[in-house]
Amino acid sequence: MEKNYVSKIAKLREEQGLTQRQIAERLGVDVSTVRNWEKGREGVKMFVRVAKLCELFDCQPTDLFEEEKIGND
Repeated sequence: MEKNYVSKIAKLREEQGLTQRQIAERLGVDVSTVRNWEKGREGVKMFVRVAKLCELFDCQPTDLFEEEKIGND
């Protein structure tokens, strides 16, 4: 049976009193990306996959990646 996932991003954003534009600016994405996430048009499958990885590895999303320094600092 196929599952349907519904985005809760708009609810969480509104609870924090933030606009779509503020979220977009903080994440460095276009406001249309945030709009699409909220409407479940794109990205939701990726979020679900990350959640499943976290369940599998018993970790947080930030445990799945790390920053890589680029250049000669």
